[in-house]
Amino acid sequence: RHRSPTVGALTVAATEERLYSTWKIHMIGINEFFGDTWQHWNQNYPAAQSIFAPLSPIKPIIQNAHRLLYARTTANAFGILDRAADFIGLFRDEARDNRIKPSIYTYVIDEDTFRFSETGAAFFVDFASKHALHSKCATEVRYSGEFHWRPAIGGWNNFQEQMDDSSVAWEIVFDNNSGTYAPDKQMLPALRALIEYNFPGLQVLALDREDEELKASTAACRAYGTQHRGIQECEFQPFKKNPQEQTLMHMASVRRK
Repeated sequence: RHRSPTVGALTVAATEERLYSTWKIHMIGINEFFGDTWQHWNQNYPAAQSIFAPLSPIKPIIQNAHRLLYARTTANAFGILDRAADFIGLFRDEARDNRIKPSIYTYVIDEDTFRFSETGAAFFVDFASKHALHSKCATEVRYSGEFHWRPAIGGWNNFQEQMDDSSVAWEIVFDNNSGTYAPDKQMLPALRALIEYNFPGLQVLALDREDEELKASTAACRAYGTQHRGIQECEFQPFKKNPQEQTLMHMASVRRK
């Protein structure tokens, strides 16, 4: 777990701590499950065109921001994930009684790592592509998109706040919602198999970005978070809460000069 350098000397409320964090997990079996298939940057996506164009002034800034975001510091946390329960534990919200946080995450899988953060992470402010920031502007990735957790009892709509998290099973819902790389939906089964292989016992769904079940599940997750956990709607998208906060884009731009 990496803590964003944008926090600096600012006082970050406990409920916001996760909005300044990224996670990097080394995975096994990526080559076995994806084979020779890579997802090239989407040449029909305007934001990607501006990043990957020859001599793009944006690309080196994003790459520098990636280095800042994933730098090794004493604030980082390390560990080994042996079981599905260890992985699920990463998503327990320390500021809300260690309960599974109803949130949306942005992820990228490269040649050997799985990188992700909350989609509403504060350091995404001013960046045209969240996935490019996580991938360090790689022209190809293995896969990318978003994911969220939900109770394996039909989703958040069937969960009640008085229920203990341990009283239900949990499932993770992956998708291919990435404009930057537009991953092929035909590879969703391979994605699901890879996640299940790395975290035995984990319940995994992999749905296309246009799937109505995905849209309903994502909406239910957001609604539960705002209605029952005090999560603000703005936290599901990058935002700068403190006017004095120095953005990662600014830090990366200054450092490059």
